[in-house]
Amino acid sequence: MRAWVLCWAALFSIMVPSIVTAEKPFSFKETPGKLPKEVVPTDYSIRIVPKIDQFTFTGTETVKLNVRSPVHQLVLNTLELKIEAASVDGKDLPASAIKTDKEKELLTLTLPLKLAQGDHTLALEATDARRFFPCWDEPVFRARFQLSAVVPENWLVVSNMPIESERKITEGKEVRFAATPPMSSYLNVFVAGELDVIEARSDSTQVRVIATKGKAELGRYALEATAQILQYYNDYFGVPYPLPKLDQIALPGGFGGAMENWGGITYYESALLFDPKNSSTETKQNIYEVIAHEVAHMWFGDLVTMAWWDNLWLNEGFASWMGTKCTAHFNPQWEVWLRRNLPRDPTRRIGIAKEQAMESDARSTTHAIQQHIATEAEANSAFDDITYKKGLSFLRMLESFLGEDVFRDGIRRYIAAHEYSNTTTADLWNALSEASKKPVGDIAAGWTEQPGFPVVTVKRETDGKVRFTQKRFTVNFKNVPPLEWKIPLTYLVIGQAPATLLMTGKTEILENIPADRAVKLNVKGAGNYRVEYDEPPWSLLLQAVPTLGVEDRVNLLSDAWALVQADRAPASRYFQLVEKLPASTEIAEREQIINVLAFINGLLAGNPEREKFQRYAQSLLRPIFEILGWEPKQGEPSTAANLRASLISALGDLNDPEIIAGCRERFEKYLANPASLAPDLRPAVFAVVCRYADEKTWTKLHQLGLTTTSIEEKQNYYNALGCVTDPKLVKKTLAIALTDELPTSRATSLVPKVARDSGHPDIAWEFARTNMKALLAKIDAAGANRYAPSLFTFFSDDLRADELKTYAKNNLPPASAPEVAKVVDEVQFRSEFKKRLVTQLNTWLDHHSDAASAKERPPWPTNH
Repeated sequence: MRAWVLCWAALFSIMVPSIVTAEKPFSFKETPGKLPKEVVPTDYSIRIVPKIDQFTFTGTETVKLNVRSPVHQLVLNTLELKIEAASVDGKDLPASAIKTDKEKELLTLTLPLKLAQGDHTLALEATDARRFFPCWDEPVFRARFQLSAVVPENWLVVSNMPIESERKITEGKEVRFAATPPMSSYLNVFVAGELDVIEARSDSTQVRVIATKGKAELGRYALEATAQILQYYNDYFGVPYPLPKLDQIALPGGFGGAMENWGGITYYESALLFDPKNSSTETKQNIYEVIAHEVAHMWFGDLVTMAWWDNLWLNEGFASWMGTKCTAHFNPQWEVWLRRNLPRDPTRRIGIAKEQAMESDARSTTHAIQQHIATEAEANSAFDDITYKKGLSFLRMLESFLGEDVFRDGIRRYIAAHEYSNTTTADLWNALSEASKKPVGDIAAGWTEQPGFPVVTVKRETDGKVRFTQKRFTVNFKNVPPLEWKIPLTYLVIGQAPATLLMTGKTEILENIPADRAVKLNVKGAGNYRVEYDEPPWSLLLQAVPTLGVEDRVNLLSDAWALVQADRAPASRYFQLVEKLPASTEIAEREQIINVLAFINGLLAGNPEREKFQRYAQSLLRPIFEILGWEPKQGEPSTAANLRASLISALGDLNDPEIIAGCRERFEKYLANPASLAPDLRPAVFAVVCRYADEKTWTKLHQLGLTTTSIEEKQNYYNALGCVTDPKLVKKTLAIALTDELPTSRATSLVPKVARDSGHPDIAWEFARTNMKALLAKIDAAGANRYAPSLFTFFSDDLRADELKTYAKNNLPPASAPEVAKVVDEVQFRSEFKKRLVTQLNTWLDHHSDAASAKERPPWPTNH
């Protein structure tokens, strides 16, 4: 029997601009928001009765109110609700007193008499609900929520708290949940359906994984990971997880990502369920990291909640940092701080988390970590790499500067002082300042309240002096406003211990540095800044590269490539560094190179120079693949499997004939015996095979995708279809986005995936433009404003930027303007960069070819 699953979560509404002022510690009265502060809900009692066939429900609600000063009306949030009746203190309100504003998502109840200061009760009845319940839906209004629901007798029901009581009734059963602690309304969750459960305990907490029938056992790995992560956080935060249970809930359908509902976290199935027979090492790592991120929210976000959405980064940046720290603690072999991220949205940047944020932050279209939120559309746009990944990177830099123990002491102070309450960033800085005895707020302000980040130039002077100078680092950004930062620098003089220095002005000078010793800034790449070395220090550093650890080598590679993008160095500087690297299979180092080569290869699509570049790129990657080989070796590190797959995918994209032939051979064996191909290699092999597929092969992959029951295998097959390069087959892949073959979020992501991976962004855009209405009908509000603009991301022609601006003017709402600006900037950058890069690559490749034929390479100038 088909399993029916209903899921409702209270969604937030953002409707008024924040006032631009210097941030202060949390104050309920001064927190921005549309809702008046004179009335505060303290307790909700909600009863819902789902109408299964109609996917709606009826409901009743009682709210205890604390009126702080007399009011003539009550104002709260509602969305797509029909309010049948309302009463205050048992007295019914006339229908004329109940007004809803659909645009502002407000419910206003006009009272016959002024409501006096003190405690009162509001009762509401609603029908035809598409959202959960009327409420004060701004994060600062914390309250206790007690939920009851009527459901079929064979259904499992889940909410934030455990079930308190259950009774049989004519309609099935009525389940009553225990009341939550005081929390923000957007953290409510209710999931019901024919579901399976597995469970365990972590100290005093019941931990469960819940999934649709037959899938719960695939949550075994998630269950074990959750128990481990909970224990780590109980110790780290100094406050035990405060609820009696924690459910991890796998949802099928169009839901994307995960949501940190307190006590009942919801995940898209592929982010939680692991199949040992079909899932890859990459999937295992993804699941652990997502769980670690979401469970961190149980403290940072749920127990302590940002006061308003301009401090969203307090939730997301912290959970990103904490989740990565926890994952690295238990899985050091994964090198998660340096791990290359492949976002669900194919139009977002690929790379190490810090690098993804820095690439965005170098542009004119960036914003401060802590940004003022005026509308719901602005809040949706705030869920980006700056909020998550720059937030993560800054916190890592700050921890590195203050020290791990001091930083943890500050976090414990913060949690203890503000549990079951709300905060601003200022509250966090105050707690860290108390713990460290350092002016954390002064240091942090430049990093969180202004956009961008610095580049520190390193120049050798006489008498053993090294001068550091800071300047804002930008890419494709003219007339840059000058900014400065207080930079927690770390540096290493080769042969000496690392040291720290707080750079508080435009310049700093190190003294007594031996002339023959290289200086490396940003030890282990933990700092959120770029470093640019003048010629003498760069030459010394190149000689020292083989002695550096992988974190420092990856940092040098990342900075070198960023300087090329910014037109502060030629491409030769980056490739010169690549060729100085020791021959190794360090995954982070090689994946950084793979990322750069993939970007250049995509940029050169249709360019006559591409074939020459591909041969050179193959020469950089093939030696590493030869070391690894096609098959796993006994005793190899777990990262070898990921790197092997990355190299196969990259070399296939670079048209390496041996890799293409090897993938085809293994695919044929897989068709006869699926066990013959390791799960780690399947995504890469399928993608390479489909890239060069004929119609017969495309149809076979499509059929496999249609018939598999494995979540991960289905994803692998359809991802492969997005890589096909034959224009006729590209159109067949795109057509799938309009069908019901995939959940809605996965279906619509096929279009940008084709734009990125097929080499035909033009075909993808024409398809989307023709079918935009149908595609947008499958996209949630958070993605609607960026979907159409994002499809231009992979163009590198200024005319396409003009086309996007015209399309946006005629077809897109004003709220999409920030997304349009980001993509216009990206297209214009690619256009300019391609012209510059082709010339520089030709010079480098000719030099490389000449040197190779002479069997020795002459010195290469690095000055721009």
